[in-house]
Amino acid sequence: MDNRAIVPSNDRGPAVSGASVALQPAASLLKRYEGNPILRPIKEHAWESRYVLNAGAIAIGGKVYLVYRAYGEDRVSRLGLAVSGDGFHFTERLEKPIFEPKSPTEARGCEDPRLTRIGDRIYMAYTAYDGVIPQIALASIGVKEFTEYRWDRWVRHGLFLPGCVNKDAALFPERFGGRLAMLHRIEPHIWIAFSGSSDVQCPWPGADHRIVARVMEAPAWDSKKIGAGTQPIKTRYGWLLITHGVDHDLVYRLGVMLLDLNDPSRLIYRSPNYVLEPEKDWELGKNNGYWVPNVVFTCGAVCPENGLHPLDAEDRLIVYYGASDSVIGAAVAGVGDLIPEAFRSG
Repeated sequence: MDNRAIVPSNDRGPAVSGASVALQPAASLLKRYEGNPILRPIKEHAWESRYVLNAGAIAIGGKVYLVYRAYGEDRVSRLGLAVSGDGFHFTERLEKPIFEPKSPTEARGCEDPRLTRIGDRIYMAYTAYDGVIPQIALASIGVKEFTEYRWDRWVRHGLFLPGCVNKDAALFPERFGGRLAMLHRIEPHIWIAFSGSSDVQCPWPGADHRIVARVMEAPAWDSKKIGAGTQPIKTRYGWLLITHGVDHDLVYRLGVMLLDLNDPSRLIYRSPNYVLEPEKDWELGKNNGYWVPNVVFTCGAVCPENGLHPLDAEDRLIVYYGASDSVIGAAVAGVGDLIPEAFRSG
């Protein structure tokens, strides 16, 4: 399908222009957890024997749940689950996938999950890949069923925009004017879409989509494509995102954006700098056994101590990221480190 037939023309553009990004204050760097990588493939499990990467994250009842992408012997992506009491040591890891392909549109995999809690349900935006076209799909499960590992209770809601080459999607945990909102990426920019109703119904209407953030000019670190990394995280100052950016050398790095609390289509801060870049051998992919070199890529972050309330400057955020598309690491920063003081006033 021709993307031009379904990509809407309602492009108001972001509040932060490309020229003004360079003038904004820098965000502090993320600090790697010293015990990285926190998750590696398990050779004895055929479905996750090659690579594990790109984990969505959610904190419930004092535990951190990682839903991660796993790639095994048949070269199909499935989703696994690991659980931690502190967000770093994942002492529980299920032997079988919790979510795997069921339809032709995801025959080659369910990839890059991002988790959002809305009320008593957990919604998951993920990439359905048929081997040719990546598309955004949505699924959900009750919080109780999720914590009880009742994976037969997953509900598949279908494709977000059928036929549209699309990735990097994440739902907001609140409604705006009674409508759901979701970030997504039609290359090379980050878009936001609003639903046609208060419920998750697919496909979504194509009338209310707009670009939130555009790529920067080369040779910037985010000049080739950008994407919504973590799920939107509510802070007192706005919706915080740890995003990813790719340059023309195909190096993947992480950055920071802040969206308006009441109008999430309005970008109010974008870090001119990256906050994490590939440095370690397992991020650079220097040794044999790594999939894609020069990659740090996030799909989820949590504040284990404050899972449900707007975060303040003193709150600590754990960011989970895939490294070289092969293993999973964690990095930490305070909310006040990521959002400069000028954007924390009022």
